[in-house]
Amino acid sequence: MSTLEQLKAIMTRVARCNENEIGPDTALKDVKADSLHWLQIIIRVEGDFNIEIDFDRMRELTTIGDFVKYIDSCVE
Repeated sequence: MSTLEQLKAIMTRVARCNENEIGPDTALKDVKADSLHWLQIIIRVEGDFNIEIDFDRMRELTTIGDFVKYIDSCVE
């Protein structure tokens, strides 16, 4: 399973958003998730990928594709 597919699965479970509405070009601000959902998504990503997310760096990301690249860079 690709990083994008895993992230989409996490986001749909936590925020109950439609998986078909999430793609690499989707703006993070357009994802229908509140701040608690985002915290849960980040915690889930950290656990599933065994990484630690830098919240300052996370604020710089604008799209799902950026988030996927960031996750991949932390895993390497």
